[in-house]
Formats: sequence, structure tokens, C-alpha cells
Amino acid sequence: MAEASAPASSANLGPGFDCLALALELRCHVRAAPAPEWSVTHDGEQQPDADSDDAVLAAARLAVGGDRPLRLTVSNSIPIGKGLGSSSAAMAAGALAAWRAVGDRHSAETLFELVAEMEGHPDNAAAAVFGGLVLVDALGVAHRLPWNPRFSPVVLVPAESLSTRKARTVLPASYSRGVIVSTVARTASLIAGLLAGDSELVRAAGGDEVHEAPRNAFVPEVAKRIRLAVDAGAVHAAWSGAGPSVIAIVESADLDLVVGHLRRALDESVAIRPLEVAVRGAV
Repeated sequence: MAEASAPASSANLGPGFDCLALALELRCHVRAAPAPEWSVTHDGEQQPDADSDDAVLAAARLAVGGDRPLRLTVSNSIPIGKGLGSSSAAMAAGALAAWRAVGDRHSAETLFELVAEMEGHPDNAAAAVFGGLVLVDALGVAHRLPWNPRFSPVVLVPAESLSTRKARTVLPASYSRGVIVSTVARTASLIAGLLAGDSELVRAAGGDEVHEAPRNAFVPEVAKRIRLAVDAGAVHAAWSGAGPSVIAIVESADLDLVVGHLRRALDESVAIRPLEVAVRGAV
């Protein structure tokens, strides 16, 4: 029996569309063993719909080939359909457990390439595989960046779900020069501020126009929660991936105060979850 796990993640972090992500300490665990035929059983608190594609099974089959069947058991604590990278974690853990079960050995870079290809975008894939704060450069190479302990992540997870495919349909096909310049400035401010522990630079990164503005019009409740998070004291708040969860970056010294404000401002249908940054990726 082989075992592997991979963390949740929050992609984009506002302006870093498809190139920035942060791994979060919620995990998808997969056990795999050779078997006469392929099967997958889900026994965790979070389970996919019966009629949906199974990301763990698909990744395992792709990793080892369909002619080496495995029995897969999944225990997942990552909310599904909430913008927290559940599919990337499932793919990373499924592929890695499958390789271990049949005795194959591959690098983390190979696992990242497999998950990114399946996802169609690399941000969540990089966080699930490598952990921590990650940047995927213009050549598609993932880089692990140091996380400054001055900051702590908090996620706001609503009861409703939103598919990534649907969230991407509202994005425009092109953008003005002004939007591109503003996005470059926001992304630079966000990365520099997170690395340096500079809250003012991080605050300057808010207000993405590439994907958040179109999605705010599509699901205005997310925009309201972002404003509430900032009003509660977060230095930055953004759509978590394709939503509808929100990622808030809080000064660690103010974490309890901000969480208290949020619990008073939001109704009970939105779970407020302070999380640790997952320093380990797929293991």
C-alpha cells in the first residue's frame, strides 16, 4: 500500500492570474495498491459528486497507464468547488500514490507538469506539488518563494459552489493597455510586499481588473465579502482561485481581531477558516 497527500491552494491572490498561488494546510490523502481492476473509494469529509469526473482516478491512470490497475482510497478535507485547488491536490496525490504503488520514481517537476497539463493552468498545480508561495514564470517554470511570517492567510468559504469552467466563461478576450499596466503594478506590489513584509505594498495590490472585476459582476456576493475582509482589517483580500471562496491576508499580530470582526460581519453560511501555509507540497 502506497500513500501520498497534497495540499489545498489559493490561486491568483488577486492580480497574479494563472501565475501565483499559496498552498494551504488542508490536504487530500490517497492510498493506492495494485488490484485486478481499477477502483476508487472516497471516505473523507469532502467527496465528489457521483456523476462527476474523478480527478484522483484520472491522474492515477494517466500517471501509470491504464494497464496497471490500482485500488485507490481517498480521504479529502479540501472543500470541492470552492476555489481552493481541490482538483490539483487530488491529481497530485493520486498520481504520486500511483507511482509509488507500482514502484515508479519521478521528480516533483514531472508531477507538476502532469498536474498542470491536466488542469490547463499551472498555478494551483505548482502550489499542490511544491507547497508554500509559488510563482510560475513566463516559461512555465515554478519557483518557490519565501512566505513572510508577518502575514497569515484566512479563507472565507461559503456554502455555495462555483465551477472553474463557468467562472472562466465571463472573462473578456482582450484587455486595454491601462488594465495591463495596472495589473503589472499590482502584481509587483503584491510579491514585493509579501516578501518584504510591507503591508502598505500588499494593500496596493487590491482591485484586480483582469479576472476579479468581471467575476464580481457575475457573483457580487464575493465582492461584498472581499470588502468586508478589508474593512475587518485584512491587508489584502481577493477571490480564491475561481471562487466563490475569498482569501484574506492578515497581519499575524491582528489575526484574532480580524477573525472576530469577520465572524460578526458574516452570517453562519460562510465558514471563516484561519489556515497555516502548507510548507510541504505533495508528499
